[in-house]
Amino acid sequence: MLKRLISPLVFAFFTTSCINSSDLTLVRSAEYGAYTSGDAVLAASHSPIKIILQESISSPEPSAAIASAMEQYGPKWFRATYSSTMINHNTQGYELRWVYNAPININVNRLCDSGYMNSLEVQTSVTNVVTAAFCRKSTFLSSIRATIVEDIGTENFKRTIGYMGRELMPIKNPDRIENCKTIEECL
Repeated sequence: MLKRLISPLVFAFFTTSCINSSDLTLVRSAEYGAYTSGDAVLAASHSPIKIILQESISSPEPSAAIASAMEQYGPKWFRATYSSTMINHNTQGYELRWVYNAPININVNRLCDSGYMNSLEVQTSVTNVVTAAFCRKSTFLSSIRATIVEDIGTENFKRTIGYMGRELMPIKNPDRIENCKTIEECL
């Protein structure tokens, strides 16, 4: 019995050691706070969804790449456009906040707190960590963290960003009871 259990584990260990690390994109599961599918629909209503990137990068390339990736590979269950250059649009307080090359110890759930993104130390070393939070003003709706080793312009980078967007704004919050009878069950 023990021999049957150990051989698949040994095989799995040897096969995982052969994976090329340059092809690896790790996405950790999303965490959901007060998210409802209505938030995503309201965020997309009459205006592009606002993308805010931490001001640690002098180039606008990452924010444009994230907006493009979200439009190409992001959630498709509602109609949305994304903008990283939007200033005076009515977004009802909804934003997607991103930190590219984030510190390893970042608290993703605090990205919606006012001033938290700007208080983060600018990383001089490459961490390959990308974090995002879906916020309504200072309310945390959902968040996700990923390790992306691909360059910004690659298709794998765009697909991973799109996947992160689909996890940030799913059709339903997996942590919530559907069709709850009382408001307490929905919180």
